[in-house]
Order: sequence, then C-alpha cells, then structure tokens
Amino acid sequence: MGGVTVVSLVFLLITTASSAAVPFRDGMLPNGDFELGPKPSDLKGTEVINKMAIPNWEVTGFVEYISSGHKQGDMLLVVPAGKFAVRLGNEASIKQRLKVVKGMYYSLTFSAARTCAQDERLNISVAPDSGVIPVQTVYSSSGWDLYAWAFQAESEVAEIVIHNPGEEEDPACGPLIDGVAMRALYPPRPTNSK
Repeated sequence: MGGVTVVSLVFLLITTASSAAVPFRDGMLPNGDFELGPKPSDLKGTEVINKMAIPNWEVTGFVEYISSGHKQGDMLLVVPAGKFAVRLGNEASIKQRLKVVKGMYYSLTFSAARTCAQDERLNISVAPDSGVIPVQTVYSSSGWDLYAWAFQAESEVAEIVIHNPGEEEDPACGPLIDGVAMRALYPPRPTNSK
C-alpha cells in the first residue's frame, strides 16, 4: 500500500508542477520556440499524443510537432528560426500559464504560416479577453508572418491560448506556430505638467 501512495504523490506533484504558472520575463516565452520537444514515446508520427509532452506547453486536439524541412505531399514546411514548430489542426490549441502583474499591459507576438487550408484563422485568448486573427497567404520568402495582440492582465495569472477553430476535411491542415514571445507595455500616462 505504501508504494501506491508514493506513486500517487509523485503523480500529483508532476501534474501540479506542469500546470503551474511560470514567472513572466520580457522576450520568448519558456520554450516559445518549441526547440524542446516531446519524447519519441509521446509522438505518433508527428502528432503529439500526450497533452503535456511539449515542455512548458499544454496541447489539446490534433497538434503536430514539425521539424524544418518536413514534407506534406508536395509542400515543404519551413521553420523561420530554429529547427521546430507546432502545427494546430482542427480545434487544436496550445496553452501556457504565466505570472503577470494585474492591470499591466502586455503584447503577445508569434510567427504563423498558413499550410494547406484556404481560410485559416487563429483565436488568441488571455482570459477573459480574446481575439480572432485571420492567417492569410503570405508572400514573404519564408511564407511566415508575425502577428501581435495586446491585452491588459485581468488577474495575476495569464493563461495564454492559441487555438485553431478550423474545420477542414484534413485535420492536419492548420497553421504552423513558432517564436511565441511577450513583452510588458508601458503606455504614456497623462500628467499635470504642461
């Protein structure tokens, strides 16, 4: 019975630690470039099959861990920086929790690229705020574009979610995401001086 209790306690500690909020620092989010990937046992081909497999992220739905140069049919998937990115299939999302300053303004930025669907879009949310960003065909040399979304922290923990609400026939069709970063904003404030 003692062994079962120890195993249960270890499982509880791992589960609690993986969903805990990480203190915020300006710049790339922890593993925001996805260079730390899942163990081979947490992958089925490129599909991530364990929701906590990508360090610092929680995934839901059909999420793929893509290496630069991965081929999908006739299309070559390129990663703009580093070697890895994630692809969000139908109703898939990535999530990370950060400790922030309540009332402070922040800007969330990331790179995204459309893959095979014609009308791809992303829902960005930091509860209770949310927004929808359409991912258009990009004509840059890499096929990637930068997106930014600003928000005011409503609590001391920001749960950042990037979600693909797509409903494509091929569940693997969806945008690639890489380089997720955040920065505190200090907007000008009115003063009494003239």
